[in-house]
Amino acid sequence: MDALVREAGGQPGQAWCSWTVVAILRRAGLPVPRFGRALAWFDRVHTIWRNGQPVAGRPPPQPGDVLGFTWGQRAICHAETLLVWGSGPSCRAVGGNTGGGGALQREGEGVFENWRLKRMVAAVANVADNPRY
Repeated sequence: MDALVREAGGQPGQAWCSWTVVAILRRAGLPVPRFGRALAWFDRVHTIWRNGQPVAGRPPPQPGDVLGFTWGQRAICHAETLLVWGSGPSCRAVGGNTGGGGALQREGEGVFENWRLKRMVAAVANVADNPRY
């Protein structure tokens, strides 16, 4: 995991969910910033979904957007990259510092692709259309 954090611009030992998002999106060719904190993705310009509802006038979530989770806290503290939003109650995402099998763990052991319940998503940032911050 240290190599992934370094690739994205972070320092080994830092919480690395956001660094995983940076690495994934940069590998996909998006010129995203080097955000080491999950909350940094969710500014007023980029947020298109908040608290279970779309933000009026914004596009729907799409692959490459960033999902934010609160882990029961008030502020977003975990980020993952959206793969599939779909029309059902779940979405598919890939995230670092998490667990496999759909586990939402505070400190995970790797990078996993998981189904997430949309009701668990605190916010979505439109990074696919607007990677500049």
